[in-house]
Amino acid sequence: MTPSPSASVGQVVVLLERWPDPVPPAELPIRGAMRPGARAVFVVLLLLATVVGAGTLIPIWTTPTPGVWFSVLFTVFIAALVLVLWFVFAGALAQSAMRVRALARWRGASGRIERLDGTVVARTVSTIEDGGVDRFELSVETSAGMSAAVWERPTARSRMLLQTQVPGVGAKVRVWRIRDAGPEDPLIVEVQDPSVVPSAPVEDAV
Repeated sequence: MTPSPSASVGQVVVLLERWPDPVPPAELPIRGAMRPGARAVFVVLLLLATVVGAGTLIPIWTTPTPGVWFSVLFTVFIAALVLVLWFVFAGALAQSAMRVRALARWRGASGRIERLDGTVVARTVSTIEDGGVDRFELSVETSAGMSAAVWERPTARSRMLLQTQVPGVGAKVRVWRIRDAGPEDPLIVEVQDPSVVPSAPVEDAV
């Protein structure tokens, strides 16, 4: 059995209450670049954490301790904590850059967006403690082969989905993609919310 592909940045699922007119989406429904203000705040906080971490190490090495092992242990712990924070920030910047590239790629492909009808063949659902869904990934099959796309909450304050709102295997989808697209190129998978009674099958929306 061929393994399901993993979704790249810009490969997104859009849940619909009913099928709209089959017009290629003008914009990719993802966030843009990290705002300069937010980036500056993160850098200031990280620099502050670095300074505080370095300041914490001074008394560890200049005052009596249970032994050198104690000083080394806490030095490694604090340094690792600061490095992890910087790595997380670097990862956020990388994700932001990938979103910007995906948005630009979609806008630049205007007039070359094609529609393919397909079917959900696999899904992966991420839930929180109370069962709410904050992310799910669909693997879909079309005449062009297998693709993957992700739905996730736009912000931490956005509402969770109910599990009944996650499309199941066999659900019909419409895939909008760039003609002759590569596996990493952006795409949009439109699928109906299964908790809403369909007003018409996908074939009737053409």
